[in-house]
Amino acid sequence: MSGDVGVLFPQDESGKRGSLETNRAIWADSVRGVDPDLAARIDASPAWRKDYAQFVHEITTLCSTSRENAIAIAEAGLASARSRIGFERDGEVTDLDSLSTVQPAFEFTTETIVGAGEAATELEITHDGKTLSGDALRRKLGDWVHRGIIEPSAASALNTVIDNPDWLRLEGRRVVVLGAGAQTSPLPTLCSWGAEVVAVDLPRKELWERVITTANDGASKVHIPLQPGAKGSVAARAGANVIQDVPELLRWLDGFADTPLILGVYIYADGALHVQATLAADALGTSLTAGGADVTMAYAGTPSDCFLVAPDVVNDSNARRRSRSWRSIELPLRTLSFGKLYAPAYREMLTSSDGEEMGIVDAIVQQQGPNYSLAKRLQRWRTEASWSHGQAASFNVAPPTWTTSVTKNKVLAAGYYGARSAGLEVFSPETMSVLMTALLVHDLNVAAPDEHPELGLTRAGIHGGYWRVPHDIRTTLLYTGIVGIPQAYAPDIRFR
Repeated sequence: MSGDVGVLFPQDESGKRGSLETNRAIWADSVRGVDPDLAARIDASPAWRKDYAQFVHEITTLCSTSRENAIAIAEAGLASARSRIGFERDGEVTDLDSLSTVQPAFEFTTETIVGAGEAATELEITHDGKTLSGDALRRKLGDWVHRGIIEPSAASALNTVIDNPDWLRLEGRRVVVLGAGAQTSPLPTLCSWGAEVVAVDLPRKELWERVITTANDGASKVHIPLQPGAKGSVAARAGANVIQDVPELLRWLDGFADTPLILGVYIYADGALHVQATLAADALGTSLTAGGADVTMAYAGTPSDCFLVAPDVVNDSNARRRSRSWRSIELPLRTLSFGKLYAPAYREMLTSSDGEEMGIVDAIVQQQGPNYSLAKRLQRWRTEASWSHGQAASFNVAPPTWTTSVTKNKVLAAGYYGARSAGLEVFSPETMSVLMTALLVHDLNVAAPDEHPELGLTRAGIHGGYWRVPHDIRTTLLYTGIVGIPQAYAPDIRFR
C-alpha cells in the first residue's frame, strides 16, 4: 500500500501532511466551549512546537474547575480529533465514525497457538533479581509507598489482586493487545497467567518470532492475524498495520467479540504516527462498541505528562522537601538560578466547583513534542469520556522503564541512572509489565470510586516517584544527569 493509506493527518493546500496545525486546532477545540479566550490564544500561537507545553498546563488546570468541564474538554477534544483526522484509501476520505462502512480490502486469517506451560497460581514479580510474591511482595509494595514511588491506592489495588489470584486468568474475557511485541507489552504476563489473548503488531518476522515463542512457552491461547497470500513461516506471514488496516482489523476483531473484549493500547510511534495509531485504536474500539461488542479500552499512561493529583500527594512532596538534609544548599541554588534549580514541585492548590482540592504536577518534557502529548491526552480523553457514559475503561500511569530506546540514548540514560538521587526509581520492563497488567485486572473487577475524572486518572499511579519528589522534576534534571553520566557511558570506556 502507498503512504497515503490509513488514519492520516489532512493535506494542506500544498499537498503536505504537516501535523502541527491540526495538533494545535484539536487542543483549541477541546476548550472552545469552556474557555473561548484560551482557545483563541491557542489559535493565535505563533510557535506551537515551543508553546504547546504551557498551554497543556493551562488546559489541565482548566479541567480542575469542575467535573463537568473536564468531561466537556475530553469529549470536545475527541470529537475534534475524529473530525479533523480521517481514514484515507484510494483517494477517498472516510470519517472515523463511519469506518464500519468501508469494505475491507482483504481478510485476515487466524493462527491460534495454545501454550504448553503451566498457568501461574499467584501474583508475582521479578525485582532486582528476586522473585517476589505473597508477603514479600506486600512488603515491597509498602516500601515503594513509603519512598513515594507508587501511590498508596496502587498498593491497595495490587494487594487486592494478591488476595484474588483467580482473577489473573481473566475468565470469560479476551485481551486484544495492540503492540503485542513491544518491550513493555503485557503479552508475556498475560500468557503466564493463562489469559486468552488476541495479539496484534506490525508484520515483522523477527518481532513475531519473539511473540510466538512467548505464546508457546506460556499457558494461554493466543490468536494471531495472518496476511492473506503471504508465504513462509507463521512469523513471516503474521501481523497487521493498525494505522493502515483499520477496516480489515475491525472485521477480524469482530470475530472475537462473542465474549467481552479488553482493547489494550500499547503502541508507541514517533511523532505524528503516535497520534495516528492512537486514533486508529480508538476507532477500532468505538466501531466495535457501536456494532454491539462489549469493549473495555485499556491504556498505560506516562508520568512525563501534566496531571491533577490528590492533596495528600502535594502535602507529602512538601514534607519531603522541608526535611531534606541538603535543603541549606538547595535553597541558595534555587535563588541564584531564578527558580530553574530545585523549585518546589507544587506551588498552589486548585479547588473545583464541587470543593475538591487538587494539585497540578507538570513533568512534560518539551523535547518529546506536541504529538506525543496529544497522543497521550487522547488516551486520557477516551477514558474520561467512557467513564462519563458508564462504560468500563482502564487507565493507569506506568513508571519510567529501562527500555532499549532509553539505554541507547546516552543523555536520557544518564538521567535515568541518576534518578535515584532525586528520589525516583526506574523499573525493568518485566516488573513494569506485571504491575500494570495486575492493575488492569483490578480495574476489571473492582468498581472505581466516584471522584473527579482527572483524579481518577491518577488513582493507583505507579509513577516511579514523579509526583511525590521534593522538587519540580525538571529543575533537578541537570543534577541527576551529571550523577548518572559515569554509569551511562561506562560501558563504552575501553582501556588499552
